Amino acid sequence: MENQKFKPLIGKMFYVIWIPTSILLLTCTFFCLFEPIALLILLPTDLFTFYFFISPLFAYAELRESSLFVKFGFFMKKEIPYISIRGISKENKFYADSMLSIKNSLNHINVKYNKFELVSISVADNEKFVEELEKRYLTYKANQ
Repeated sequence: MENQKFKPLIGKMFYVIWIPTSILLLTCTFFCLFEPIALLILLPTDLFTFYFFISPLFAYAELRESSLFVKFGFFMKKEIPYISIRGISKENKFYADSMLSIKNSLNHINVKYNKFELVSISVADNEKFVEELEKRYLTYKANQ
């Protein structure tokens, strides 16, 4: 089987959070232009916040030959062998059950693996992702 890469789903939730926060930060930064000390505090805060806004746009989930590879942004990544997956469930919630997640919309998929670990993934085509993941899991399990 060839590798399949799934891009993140950007939903309304992303924009509902991104737009007001950006407006607030940019407004505060504008007013701090005349106070150097305040600007020195606010510029790193702006950079830190915008890193967390932009980083998930570079995330993806990739179905590989023997594992699910999830890149959460610029630095964080996780490889989950198919054999360790315990369950897959679809959810439609404002929050993710996992700190490690690709979640920019309400719809997401929870992948449970190992004993107590969980990752939440929201990709552009959730249905196709679940079908392919289940197919690869069953194929990999049958070959073991």
